[in-house]
Amino acid sequence: MHTIRFLALVIFACHLSAEQTLRLPSIFGDKMVLQQGKPINIWGWAKAGAEVEAQFAGQRKSVKANGKGKWMLQLDKLLTSFKGRELVVTSGTEKITLTDILVGELWVCGGQSNMEWSLRASRDSDLEVASADSPHIRFIRLPHIARPSPQEDFTVTNKTSDQGNWRQAIPEQVENCTAVGYYFAQRLSRRLKVPVGLIDVSWGGTMAQHWVLKDTLKPFPEMQPY
Repeated sequence: MHTIRFLALVIFACHLSAEQTLRLPSIFGDKMVLQQGKPINIWGWAKAGAEVEAQFAGQRKSVKANGKGKWMLQLDKLLTSFKGRELVVTSGTEKITLTDILVGELWVCGGQSNMEWSLRASRDSDLEVASADSPHIRFIRLPHIARPSPQEDFTVTNKTSDQGNWRQAIPEQVENCTAVGYYFAQRLSRRLKVPVGLIDVSWGGTMAQHWVLKDTLKPFPEMQPY
């Protein structure tokens, strides 16, 4: 009996040591778009004090995770690129590889139902969805998760979900894209000749105070209920 318990403890300990400690937040994913012309912050979690290295577009940057395992490094300014490239993040023997990453214009789409309104629900959606042919336009729709305080990350149920994953403006994927964002991205891409990424955080029916930090609302008596 003691031998069995000892073996169980050894197996459990080995399992814990084999768990992945290197992690990126869910906003980073395959097919994402990075902002052109500005330094890019890459951040995540690793073993406390561990060295973390990121490689992208010929750049190689490294940093040490702090005592809580958090880390952040910065890539130099990037030039526009329609060529999908890999972001490789390593720490010790651990490795994360994100593929097909473009560099262009990155925009946040926030608001209520007018922004949340999807392409499939818009006018002539059957024609728009069927004719979508802009794989260089990418979008991610964040899941609706309300919290009383800012969150460091969000949960993605699976890699095929239409929420929390980067998708492309192609017939098989574009129908869930914000319609306003889609038409904006199409025009912007044509004018600037760059890839475009959309981060859709819209949520129909939300009020302005729902998007503001509590500390910002505190000085206003009428905002105390929130």
